[in-house]
Formats: sequence, C-alpha cells, structure tokens
Amino acid sequence: MPLTSSRNNGPGSADSGGGPDFSIARRPAERGADMLDRKLRILLIDEDEDVFTLLRGLLLQSGTSKYELTWTPGFEEGLAEIRRCDHDAYLVDDNFTDYGRLELVRRAVADGCRAPLILLSSYEDRAVEHDAIQAGATDYLVKSRLDAASIERSIRYAMERGRRQQVEASLQDSEALYHSLVQSLPVCVLRKDLNGKFIFANLAYCEFTGRSLVEILGKTDFDFSPSDVAEKFQKDDHTVVATGRQLRNIEVNQTDGRTLWVEVIKTPVHDSRGRIVGTQAIFWDVTERQLAVTALQRAKEAAEAANRSKSEFLANMSHEIRTPLNAVIGMTELVLDTSLNPTQREYLQMVLSSGESLLSVINDILDFSKIEAGKLDLDRRVFDLRETAGDTMKSLALRARSQALELAFHIAPDVPAAVWGDPNRLRQILVNLVGNAIKFTDAGEVVLDVLVDSISDSEVTLHFEVSDTGIGIPEEKLSSIFEAFEQADSGPTRRFGGTGLGLTICARLVALMGGTIWVESQLGYGSKFHFTARFEIAQTSVPKIPPAAAVRMQGTRILVVDDNMTNRRIYQEMLTNWGLRPSLASSGREALALLVAASRSGQPFKLLVSDAEMPGIDGFSMVKEMRENPKLAETIVIISSSADRPTDLAHCRDLGVAACLIKPVKQSELFDAIAEALGVTLPEDAHEAPAHDDAHSTRSLKVLLAEDNRVNQKLAVGLLEKWGHKVTLAETGYQAIHNWKNGSFDLIVMDVQMPEMDGLQATRKIRELEAELGGHTPIIAMTAHAMTGDREQCLSSGMDGYVAKPLRMHELRAAIASFFAEPSALAGPVSAEPVVPPSETPVAIGLDWPLALDTCGGDRALLLDVMATFLDEIPKLKMQLLASISTGDAPHIRRLSHTIKGALRPFGHTQAGDIAEKLEQSARDGQLDSAEDLAASLDQELDLIQTEVANVVQVGQSASAFSASP
Repeated sequence: MPLTSSRNNGPGSADSGGGPDFSIARRPAERGADMLDRKLRILLIDEDEDVFTLLRGLLLQSGTSKYELTWTPGFEEGLAEIRRCDHDAYLVDDNFTDYGRLELVRRAVADGCRAPLILLSSYEDRAVEHDAIQAGATDYLVKSRLDAASIERSIRYAMERGRRQQVEASLQDSEALYHSLVQSLPVCVLRKDLNGKFIFANLAYCEFTGRSLVEILGKTDFDFSPSDVAEKFQKDDHTVVATGRQLRNIEVNQTDGRTLWVEVIKTPVHDSRGRIVGTQAIFWDVTERQLAVTALQRAKEAAEAANRSKSEFLANMSHEIRTPLNAVIGMTELVLDTSLNPTQREYLQMVLSSGESLLSVINDILDFSKIEAGKLDLDRRVFDLRETAGDTMKSLALRARSQALELAFHIAPDVPAAVWGDPNRLRQILVNLVGNAIKFTDAGEVVLDVLVDSISDSEVTLHFEVSDTGIGIPEEKLSSIFEAFEQADSGPTRRFGGTGLGLTICARLVALMGGTIWVESQLGYGSKFHFTARFEIAQTSVPKIPPAAAVRMQGTRILVVDDNMTNRRIYQEMLTNWGLRPSLASSGREALALLVAASRSGQPFKLLVSDAEMPGIDGFSMVKEMRENPKLAETIVIISSSADRPTDLAHCRDLGVAACLIKPVKQSELFDAIAEALGVTLPEDAHEAPAHDDAHSTRSLKVLLAEDNRVNQKLAVGLLEKWGHKVTLAETGYQAIHNWKNGSFDLIVMDVQMPEMDGLQATRKIRELEAELGGHTPIIAMTAHAMTGDREQCLSSGMDGYVAKPLRMHELRAAIASFFAEPSALAGPVSAEPVVPPSETPVAIGLDWPLALDTCGGDRALLLDVMATFLDEIPKLKMQLLASISTGDAPHIRRLSHTIKGALRPFGHTQAGDIAEKLEQSARDGQLDSAEDLAASLDQELDLIQTEVANVVQVGQSASAFSASP
C-alpha cells in the first residue's frame, strides 16, 4: 500500500492555488459509485510527522490494502486540500499552532466539506469530544490509544456516517431548492394528500387566500370555498389520482366570496416507489384575460347581431322598395304596349328608365351587403362560356346602339366549350364592366375579349378583357377604383350616376372565383378592365359546331363586309376555324369591287356576310346593287343588324337576304345561319322524328283540355287544333269535371297539377261518376313529373296514358293515336308512354329554339303565338310571385313557381326553370328564408329570357332561331 508524504509539494501546498471546489452534488455520487472498486483516499492533516508514521504502521498492521494515506502538515495547506474535495476522509489534529482548537474542523464545515472529518486529540476530554461532534466531526480519537482495529473501525464508521449525512444533506438541499423555487414563483402552488387536506402551500397561495400557512395546512377546500365549488375541486382531484394524468382547465374560483377566473394545472404526486400519495395544483389568476375574452365574445356577438340586423334591414328595405318598384316597372311596360301619344310615351319611358336605374341601385346595395356579411356564395354548374358571354353581350346591345357604339366580343378558339362555375355571377361581372364601358364611351367601340391564361387537364384560368374608347380614368383614381363608393366621375359636376359599388362587387366576385382584377387607362384614350377567373373544365359535352356540317362547308369562299376592324378580325377567326375561306372588306364599295373581281376570275364568292350600317353605302344599298347586277344577283347574303331596327327585317325580305342576325352575333348563330343559307343539313336535323301523319292519323276528336298554364294552353290547343280536333278548355279540376258532365268528349288531356283540384283528384271523381253512369272516356295525363313511379301514380288514379312536359308533338300524337288511330294505319303497337328525354345540364340562357319549334310541330306561327303568350304572361306572374313572397303565402308561391316553370318548358332546360323548381320546393317545405333571393335570381334569368324571346318574336323568321325547322 503506497504511503506518501506531501510536506514539500503535496496536494495541499500553496502551489495548488484556487478556491474550494464545492461540487457537492457530484462528489458523493462519484464516491458512492466507485468507492467499493478503488482504494479509499485518506488525508492526514497534522503538524507532527510522527503521527503520520504511527498511522501508516497501524494501517499496515491491519493487513488490508483498501486505504491510500497521504499527509500534509500545515493548517492552510490542509484546509486548501479539503476545499479541493479530492479525498474520501480526513484525519485532523485538534490543535494547530496559532489557531484555536477545532478551528480547522469548523472552517472545513463552513466551507461546505461533506467528507468525514475524524478528529485526533492528544487528550481524552469529554467536553472537547462533545464540542468536536457539534462542530461537525464524525468521530473523536485519542492519539495515545490508537491501534489498527480502532483506526480502521473509526474510518469505516465515519465513512458510513458521512454517507448518511451526505444523503441527508442532499435531500435537504433538494428540499430547500424546491421550496426556494416554489416560494419565489408568481403562481399559486399547493399540495394535498389523498384525503384532500392541504400539506403545502407557497407564499403566492397564502397571499391569494389572505391566510397564513398555519391557517391553511390541514384544511380542505370545503373550509375555504362554497360546497359546489369544493365538490368540483374534489372531483378533479379524484380524476387526477384515478387516471394518473395531468388535468388542465380554466375555472371559476369563489374563495372568500370573490369571483375570479384561474387557469389550473393539477398533477399527481408520487413517492420514491412511484405510488400516488396526493395531488399538486398550480394555478394563476387569468381574470383580466378571461374578462377580455368575455368582452371580445360579447363584442363579436353584438357585431354579428348588428350585422344580422343590417342584413335584415337591407333585405327588408330591398323587399319593401323592390315590390312596389316591380309593380311600377311592370305596369309601365304594360302601358307602353298600348296606344299612346308621343308626349305620354316620352313621359312613361322616363318613368321606366328611372325605375330600372333605382332597381339597379337596390340590387347593388343588396349584393354588397351580402358580400360584406360573407354570405354570397358561388353556384357550381356546367355552362357554355360562349353562349353565356354571347347572351350577356346581346342583352347590352340596345344600350350600345342607343349611343351609336359598336359592341363586339371575341372568344379565343382554345377556350373550353363547357366549364364548371357560376354563370350568373360571371354574367353580373360582365354586365357591370361592359355596362360601365358603354356608359363612359361617347363614340367608338366596346369589345370583350376572352383568352386562355393557363390551362391543365382539369382546370383553366381565363383572362377577360373589356376595352373601350371612352373618356378614360384619371391616374390618381386607378388605385382606388375598386373600393366601395368610389367613382372615377365624382364631384358635384359629374355626368354619370351610380352607387360606386359595381366595381367593388366585381372585385369581390372575381376573388371568389380565384382570380384578380385590374385596370389600365389613360385619360382621354379609353380604358381596359382585366380580370382572371378559374374554372374546372367540364367533361359534360355541350352543343358544339357539328363536325359533319363544318366539313361540308369547308373551302367555301365568303366575303365579310364591316367598317369596324374588330368585327372583321372576329369574323375572320371564326370562319377560318370552320375551314371557310374568308376575305375582308371595310366598306360597301370595296366589297362590290371584290365581288365583281372574283366573278370575273371565275372564283366567285358563295356567301356575303355584311353589316347593315356602314358609312358611304350601307349594307342594304350594297345588296340592292348586287341584285341589280346579273353576275352578283345569286350571291347568298347574311346581314347583321342592330336589335332596335325592326325595319331591317322587311329590307332583308325584300332583298332576298338569307338571314338577318342581331348584333353582336354569337358563334352558334353565325354557324347556323351559314349552314342553313348554304343548304347544309345539320346532324340534328337528320334525326328529327318524321311527321307521323300516316302512322298517327286519327279522326277529328272532341277533346277536353284541363290545363291552368296559359303558355301550355296555347301550345296544346294549337297542336290539337292543327291535327283537326275541337278543343274545350278547363283551367281547374273542378272546371274539368263540370265540362265533362255537361258535354260529350272523345278524349280528356289532363294536367296533373292545377289549383283547387289537381288532375289526379279530378280523374278519380270522373271515374267514380262513370261507374254510376256508365261509359269510359280516355284520359291522358300531362305532367311535369317525369320521375320514377309518377306514371304508375297517374295510371292508378284512373288515367289511361301519360305524356311528360315539355310537350313533344310526336309523343302527344302517339298517345292519342294509341286510342283512336285507324287499325290499318298502325304498323305496330304504339306505346302511350312517352320517351322522356335524358336530363340535360342547362346552358346559360341559350334557349333551345330547334326543340321549341319541334314542340310546336314545326309550325312557326304557333311558336310565335306561344312566345307572344309567354311575353304577356310572365310579367304578371312575376308581379304576383313578389306579392306572395311579401305576404309569406307559401301555397301561392308554390303555385306560381310551378306555373312559371311550366311556361318555360317549351324552350328546353333553362336555369330559370331550375330556380323556379327550387322556389316551388322551398314553398312546399314551408322554408321561405331564401325565397326572396331565389325570386331575385329568377327575375334576372326571366329578364334575359324575355329579351331573347322578344328579339326572336321581333325578327320572326330569323334563321338562327329556327335553324332546325323542317
């Protein structure tokens, strides 16, 4: 066993330097871990070297090698070595020269020594021994009585006691550290035992409760809080103990009658063996935060209530103003259709214009309020973009014409035919932008361009541009033009009216469509409004240009005459895409020269497409000269004319013009007109059903028609009388029974839905009477209900046949023939059940004129009569519908919606029909919350349809309208 002296340069020499190393937490742990695996390092601190020699001999006598003894003689050197904490135990003399007895022990303990200190004394003195133990020594040995066994026993005892003291000191330090941390926390901390008694509380909790620690310990929540609150605390404690998991929430604390909100974290308390022995709670006052949250919630609710009140006010205001205003506009329109002197007509036109302006303002305010409230959503449906844009531009043609402006639109060939989106809101944006362009343009043109911005397999982003040659916008207004109530033309001298909301609404709608909107303008040089919108590309097909017809027309030479360069460019692109060979002329004289030159070259133009109004020589004068020239007289001519010139149709007929189109001309209209003019049979014509005159010929019948819808009345009566039958009309089920009782009829055609008594009830009553009186009159159901099971319901009520609306001539005729056709005329059995056409996706406006003509059996005069009835009936129905909505009359709303839906059926599947059906269903369910919005949408759609129908009635024999006529 090495025994060394450190008199000259030992570890306790002055050269060791530095302050004491109090790595208390580390040293005991190190000793505990490796003390059994190494020699115990013991340092003797004594001025007498003989003591070192004595101890070294005694340890050698013990025969063990567990100890490594070193020695340092000086007080300061020894104290420095103790501070270094490099030894496991220290043997210390009790008396050093110039130092008091036990001074080294006291200073070592004061410096934080945790290793055992064994005091060696030259005298046996119980008082000194007591003082030494009190000072911090672990044992007291008398030098004269030292032997190997006693020194080894003392060291072992001191080490064990030292270890215990170190553990206890470590625990005390940990406890002190915990208390120091917890007491200094600005949050309340408390602990409870499993019985709910407080066993600890920090200073913050004492201050929070206003009690001292003595008053808190041993108490429970029931001593400080109301019983219901205390029970809640107790329940939470039990939950924490049962689950062993943290519980965190915000709760009300009502200690001492005060109401506070605190955020609480409760956790289980474990002992050294991992058992749960209680709970600990940490909480802090969040009253201010909670009051702020509550105030914010109340403010939010108040804002929402105010917003609801505002929306309700705007809706009510809109309704209260719109209802009488619709009556004013409607009645004014009716009066304008009567005989008036010029002064009366002028005054009424002013009333109508002012009423429409006011209605536009109301609509803008209502839309803006919906957008602000976040309640304006986009519909999602398939629509034909070309037809939507074309119909929108057509609806603005009269306004453009009244200012002598050229209105045109161009849609790039790569724009998808069908997309998913909201055609109504897209139309609203276009109407606003194009309408503004017309309003702020005194001369020149307004053009809509639609281009593809980006495209993928499933989505397309389209770029819309509305350009004009108007007054332009000042540069300082460009940055704020899309803000609410902003107008480029503002101030007391402004020329143009409006709310200043139109562009704001456009901007919000464009954002909803995933796009952006911006403007380019220079004062005095016009403006260009741009916006983009994203659409999903629809896989559903929409009517396209028939490929077979396009092939047959390819290579045809066509001369386009228009003084407007934009129109010429648009015509050229469309015609070229169809495979035709267009040439362009900017005036009538230039066109005549080109026609003559082409004729002389042996390659004459097959077709001429000309504008009606041009400077110098207009389109009609040019055509007149052509007809007077034998070489040009046979050239086929198509004229494009403005919608407000009804005399153009007469000129067209006099000059043998093939078609007279209303500007701006849609692509489908131009194609149909060219195809018909060239004698190209469209594919859909090839599939038209034959007239069935032989197959379905019947004798003249006396028919009782029960139908309440005037449009359907006109259609059905027209068809039946065309087939030679005599028709008696009934408008309700009661009238049908009355007429049947008092007349003799071969056939009854019975509508299912009628006021007072429906068709099913009337049929049952007739069958009951027949059971008493004898006889059987065939009854054919005529209904809009084409769902599964409807036919069975009609037949079970006693009806004999069934046809679905909209009426198809061949279906109704086949149903009648199944009862009355001559046996020789029937090639085979004819089913009374109609073939219901498959459901179609409605295309924005774009009425199905070939279908309408087919429904009327190809009778143009009958179709015009039906359309005139439609134009006469719809304004009245709209007024009645608005009046019913204002009074909340659900049955009447349902009845009128159904009637409007029925009036639309001859024109195919329309968005207006869909809206009317939604309104009918809402009224049937008694849900009228959305009735006014649906009625407003329906009103907009019906206005567009009325415009299109009125234009067709005005043109009469327009080739574009009746392209599928036989």
